[in-house]
Amino acid sequence: MKKIPIGNDDFKDLIENDNYYVDKTASIEELLSNGSKVVLYTRPRRFGKSLFISMLEHFFDIDKKEINKDLFNGLYISQSPYYKELNNYPVINLDFKDLKKDDFNSTYEEFKNMIADVYKKKKYLLDYLAESDSKIFNSFIDKTASKTDYERTLKYLSNWLEEYHHQKVIILIDEYDVPIQSGYLKGFYNEVLNLIRSVFSSCLKGNDSLKFGVLTGVLRVSKESIFSDLNNLDVVDMMTLDYSESFGFTEKETKELLEYYGLELTSVVKYFYDGYNMNGISIYNPWSILNYAKKKSLKSYWLNTSGNDLIIKLLSETNEENKIDIEKLATGESIKFTYNEKLTYLDLDEKQGIDNILNLMYASGYLTVDKVLDEDDEEYTGKIPNNEVKKLIIKIISYAYTDYSSTVKRILNDFEDALLKNNKEEMENNLNKMLESISYMDNYENFYHGYMLGIFQGFLRGEYIVKSNREAGKGRFDVLIESVDRKIGYIFEFKIADNENEMEEKSLEAKKQMKEKEYYKELQLDKVENIHEYALVFWGKKCIVR
Repeated sequence: MKKIPIGNDDFKDLIENDNYYVDKTASIEELLSNGSKVVLYTRPRRFGKSLFISMLEHFFDIDKKEINKDLFNGLYISQSPYYKELNNYPVINLDFKDLKKDDFNSTYEEFKNMIADVYKKKKYLLDYLAESDSKIFNSFIDKTASKTDYERTLKYLSNWLEEYHHQKVIILIDEYDVPIQSGYLKGFYNEVLNLIRSVFSSCLKGNDSLKFGVLTGVLRVSKESIFSDLNNLDVVDMMTLDYSESFGFTEKETKELLEYYGLELTSVVKYFYDGYNMNGISIYNPWSILNYAKKKSLKSYWLNTSGNDLIIKLLSETNEENKIDIEKLATGESIKFTYNEKLTYLDLDEKQGIDNILNLMYASGYLTVDKVLDEDDEEYTGKIPNNEVKKLIIKIISYAYTDYSSTVKRILNDFEDALLKNNKEEMENNLNKMLESISYMDNYENFYHGYMLGIFQGFLRGEYIVKSNREAGKGRFDVLIESVDRKIGYIFEFKIADNENEMEEKSLEAKKQMKEKEYYKELQLDKVENIHEYALVFWGKKCIVR
């Protein structure tokens, strides 16, 4: 069996060491036929951007001509008329993901290290360069170059490479927005933005040695803030019709991969990992599918990867109206938003409107387009794509509500054990411990719904599908927990007491209501035989379970 390449972004290593590879080389043909001078691809994290850049480097780089000659045999591009472009161009490849630092000085030092590594790979140029140019070249290796020279470093290198190879240069930049996001989160946004803008302006505009440039990232940092000098920029985001299949796995690709490893693309797998709508094409997160194929366990693999800092910050700081809307997303509802392709990080400082948050969620993979309302005005409805992302959003909501710590996590796990064992006393005990940890508190029904949603869905371990039906304002919350071998239904009737003495009376009222209205019949229609009913009564930071 071929190896499953989890976390392997090196195209050559992946192909030569008998890893399973979903052929994305058609995107090389699409890129060349497009003819754009500079292309920015934006996709969520773990969607194959770094492997895409590595594939481009190995296809185009003239320095790899001998070692790469058989690398693309049998792949789509080998049958394309564009295959004649194989290893014909000098390539400069930069990976910005290591520029995630806590301050500008550290970022700048890491930038110097990155440039030094790039120059070391091109040291053969020193045999060709004039003495004055050699001095500049070496200043980048020993990291003594001036600020002005660093801003022009990629233009210098591309000029020298063209002169040496007599071919124009391809510049590849992966995860270009990582240092910009760090700057926004850590307070040095303007400094890092000025550095990146200067470097990009020098090498991607007015550079006669440039064949074309390719950048990847999660968020397009508006043309006005970083690409202001680039009138030759082609942005390929998730709204773009072209390249819809270049990142992520299509349903056909997913089905073939799972079948190769003896698995089926069942409705349960789709519920967990499907749901990304790329111009009508259903796309799966490759990170999650590869992990599932390897571990054969339905878990939230994307949830445990890094990169949630920004969305946690925004949801924690936004107003209560927006929190309720995000909460609605977590229960399966769709929310209207206007797409903004010119979104900047500074726009995210506007905490009142929800559009900026939804745009960030969409670009970051937490949201997908549900319906097109008005294509001309770019109005859509968005929804959470699948169960895996829903769990992550609910966990983030819980961060926003709770002083989250290892102690709270342990309490949540204890609550889950009590829930699955139908131990009401322990459920109540752990709920009250959790309520004490809440840093933000509102004694109204929607708050308790949202908080319990986070508990019931965001922290359930194991191979469970969790489906909820919250009837906001009606005080009812149904949960269906489904695993491979069982279904368990839970019905929760919420009541809010005016005082502590009223709590028991409210619980009897809730139990009577559940019995009279026969809520269990809805779960029985879903062929659930194991059904538990609970009355949950809240008063401030106190709860009883009956």
